[in-house]
Amino acid sequence: MIGVEASAALPEAHLADAFATFIAAADRLERSHWQLHSEVGQLRAQLEERNRALAHSLAENDRMRVELCQILDALPCGVAVLEPGKEEIVLLNPEARRLLEIPAYRAAVWMDIPRPIRSMLDPARSQAWRQGDEHDFFFGVDGNKSRCVTVRYSTMAEREVAADPASESKRVILTCRDTTTTKEAERERETSRNLVALAEVATVLAHEIRNPLGSLELLAGLLACDSHLSEDSKQCIEHLQAGVRSLSATVNNVLRFHSQGASNLQPTKLAEVLRSAVNFVQPLARQAGIGLMFQHTLGDTEIAADASELQQVILNLVCNALRHTPTSGLITISARLEPRAGQPCAVLEVADTGHGIRAEDIAHLFEPGFTTHRQSPGLGLTICQRIVEQHQGTITVRSQMGKGATFHMEFPVL
Repeated sequence: MIGVEASAALPEAHLADAFATFIAAADRLERSHWQLHSEVGQLRAQLEERNRALAHSLAENDRMRVELCQILDALPCGVAVLEPGKEEIVLLNPEARRLLEIPAYRAAVWMDIPRPIRSMLDPARSQAWRQGDEHDFFFGVDGNKSRCVTVRYSTMAEREVAADPASESKRVILTCRDTTTTKEAERERETSRNLVALAEVATVLAHEIRNPLGSLELLAGLLACDSHLSEDSKQCIEHLQAGVRSLSATVNNVLRFHSQGASNLQPTKLAEVLRSAVNFVQPLARQAGIGLMFQHTLGDTEIAADASELQQVILNLVCNALRHTPTSGLITISARLEPRAGQPCAVLEVADTGHGIRAEDIAHLFEPGFTTHRQSPGLGLTICQRIVEQHQGTITVRSQMGKGATFHMEFPVL
């Protein structure tokens, strides 16, 4: 009986051990499950955190992209990103479209890039541009005007996502600036420097010429007073006086134009000054075969004037009339008194029977250097205006083509 009982107890012991082992394994499996569940939760939390960070980064990138686009659009210079090898336009901001004259209402294509720029971007001419190079290009605007666009070149190497990670697609950045105003200012400065240098030379020459010119005028006057001269000699002397006086007018105009001195105004009888001026220019008119007439009703009227400067005005106006009046024409110098705002005013006119002045030229007559005659430096009428205005007067002109011109001046009377 004892043996049978021992044999029955043995399977029960094994079953209990197996059950205990099963319970222990189940506990370990349950603990592993909860540990795995916990790790999955942690991983999920980390993934969610990283997803949130990625979403934030993408949003930030989108915001930065929008802001960069706005900055590019607002830049006062043009920015163009190009791929010359593929003949593609990657990016153009509005200012680049304007400067390169590319329409804004459609997508830009490679042929929209101006040909001079495309030519320099040709890969076959890779040496035409170097990093940081700047070149000036001129594009036509409104007829003869042109816009100067300065283009700066720089390169940008960009990795492509391709089978060969070492491959690179070269893009170039063109920065464009409208430098028209700057170029014009540079030209104006250069012109001004040249004019200053020319003025200095002209002034020196005029000073050097004026003294011997005065001597020639004096000698010619003395010879003209010789009563024993033949008619031919008198005519030669008259031509000499005309030439000297014409040259004297040019020299005085140059000196006056580059002089800043004030006029020496004194009470002056206007009729006497005008008569002296007419006598001075008479040889010029006779040499040209043109009549010169002087008429006035001034009496002893006085104005505040510098006699020599008023004579220069008459000389300049007569020389100007002689250039535009054919032989046998007539130049008339007239003076009279007229009331202005209840006060007497001296009116002086120099009229000719010449070809007249074109309407479009009248507005420019008194500008320095403006002339319609090759033999004139274009200073005479400018000097006339300056002198008349320094005498508190005014000067105007009226003309009709084919019927001559009249220069009208008014001076206050003392």
